[in-house]
Amino acid sequence: MTVSSGPAQRRRLVHGPSVPRPAVATVVAAISSLILLASWWLAVQPGADDTQARFVTWINDPPQPLGALLAVTNALFRPLPLAVVVLAFVVWLFSTSRSGSGRELLRAAAIGVVFTEVVTQMLKRVADQPRPTAYLPGLDVHGYPKDPYGNAFPSAHTSVAVGLVAGLWPWLTWPQRIVGVATAALVALNRMYIGAHWPVDVIGGAAIGLLAGSLCWLVAWKWPLHRHGGPTTGGTAP
Repeated sequence: MTVSSGPAQRRRLVHGPSVPRPAVATVVAAISSLILLASWWLAVQPGADDTQARFVTWINDPPQPLGALLAVTNALFRPLPLAVVVLAFVVWLFSTSRSGSGRELLRAAAIGVVFTEVVTQMLKRVADQPRPTAYLPGLDVHGYPKDPYGNAFPSAHTSVAVGLVAGLWPWLTWPQRIVGVATAALVALNRMYIGAHWPVDVIGGAAIGLLAGSLCWLVAWKWPLHRHGGPTTGGTAP
């Protein structure tokens, strides 16, 4: 018998079953934009530092077992160990990716990094928010520089980490998604643990990352670089 291929089936063959539809990407982008605007507004309000000071002081020396977790993982987020972690994740990702999806992965990663960095650096100059270490005396930087470069809002580390995980999400296996989400969450917590960022900085950074991810999905849907499955024309089934 002859089996025809409808528009929905053809879309699945071209884009793959896991790339979010444009409607989903648009909703995520809209929500992320609202969260980003709200966090920026909160960051520039008078007294924003005082409001967040108690939480920053608490997470700088948190109770167990959170304290042990942050202390152990702290060493992983220094420049050299972090580069090794990222490299290991990339090797794992490419070793499990579908044939022909390498260009999709590279494009999504490039869009995620470039978009998050550009938006983050622009907002840092607009918000001009001091870092906790410059505002709260006595914070333990846990081995990091006392005065990190740049302003606080938003967190660039968080935006890039979330942007990469979100942008690559359609091509990740479930174990890779769990590892990616856990790593991004630990990066966000670590930035507050070492006194480099306020909570609102991390929220804004995460929103930028999700916005970057939605952009990656829209690009992948509109301009797919490889096809999934067989031909889109009708075939013959026994």
